[in-house]
Amino acid sequence: MEEFYGTEEYFEQKVSNCLSKDADEKKLSKIAAQLEYEIRHEFICHERIRKECLENLFEVCDRAISDKKNK
Repeated sequence: MEEFYGTEEYFEQKVSNCLSKDADEKKLSKIAAQLEYEIRHEFICHERIRKECLENLFEVCDRAISDKKNK
C-alpha cells in the first residue's frame, strides 16, 4: 500500500529507504533537506497543507534521530 505524499508514513518510508543501519545524522539531515526543498518549492498545495507536510517531516526526522540515539 502506498502512503499519501506528506503523511508521516510517507516520510517514514522515504527516510527508512535512504538510511541504512549504520547511517548517521549527517545523511538524515541531507535526506530531510531534500524533502523539505521538495515540499517548499515543488509541491503545489495550499499553505496549510504545506505546513502540515513540513511538521510531519520534522516529526519523522526527530523520531529517527531519537531511535538512532537509543540503539
